[in-house]
Amino acid sequence: MASSSSTPFLPFLLFLCVATAFTINAHADQMAIYWGSHMRNLNQAELRATCETNHFSHVSLAFLTNFGNGRTPRPDFGTACDAETDGCRSLQEDIAACQQLGVKVLLSIGGLDVEKYTLASAQEAHQLAAHIYDTYMSGNGIDGPLGKVKLDGVDFYVNDGSTQDYWDVLAQDLKQMDENMILTASQGCNHSAGQADIPLYNALKTGLFSKMWPRFYGQPCTYQPKDTSAFKASLQNWATDFSNMDLYLGIVANPDSEEQRWISPRELPGALKIARQHENFKGVMLWNRYLDVKFLEDGNRAPYSDLIYRIVNPSSNIRMRVGF
Repeated sequence: MASSSSTPFLPFLLFLCVATAFTINAHADQMAIYWGSHMRNLNQAELRATCETNHFSHVSLAFLTNFGNGRTPRPDFGTACDAETDGCRSLQEDIAACQQLGVKVLLSIGGLDVEKYTLASAQEAHQLAAHIYDTYMSGNGIDGPLGKVKLDGVDFYVNDGSTQDYWDVLAQDLKQMDENMILTASQGCNHSAGQADIPLYNALKTGLFSKMWPRFYGQPCTYQPKDTSAFKASLQNWATDFSNMDLYLGIVANPDSEEQRWISPRELPGALKIARQHENFKGVMLWNRYLDVKFLEDGNRAPYSDLIYRIVNPSSNIRMRVGF
């Protein structure tokens, strides 16, 4: 009698085992995004709303720029807020809300216009590190351009026209000030393994960075469905040369971006299939939240990040409910 009474549970147990195995085997990647640059105050583009999508593990505030050659560093978040008139201090509450949701909020330094930043000496690197830590990372109650904040880390967004000088010094200083500080980096995807052909090469080789998101747009190594050879070669170079870091695929969130080439949601699985062949591949970085939300306002059914989230993180489609 005991054995017969337990029989009805066998199909459920079989289902549970299969579903659990499927959950474990589903490849769950992360998504990161840049926020601030080129903002046009679109609905849903606010920082808090960005984090509340629950799509993103990291949000990089772009950018802290205007440094080097004796210039005073200052944040420039486009039209999102005006730091020069203290208009960005209201972001303090949004940053806290993001962090409470588990989103890592980073300060991105550098930017699109390489003429606005440089490091002319090791002394300038030391000074910039001290400024970043004291104003954005220390948590000592300094009322800076973002209010009283303690961000989670620093993203190095260094355009290809920059020199290699002293970025490694800056990274070393920051880590010495706080060993738990997250360091991430973005570069153009054009890179040959073993060659110091990118501005951040020496900095990345320090081993202090945990994540890198090469930009696979506006470059010859961009994903092309009909010819993936350059894309594959670039990924291979990044994955092998910096195998100690998490590798993200940097892509744009809107086909109207000046940065080409855009990867459509239909094409993304093909790109991810190639990227996932590398053990240190961990996800996708989007440029940027303005373009992401503009994708919806341009007449599509959702922001770009909404459409690709379930492709990047297929485990989000799996919801186990017990006791219903």
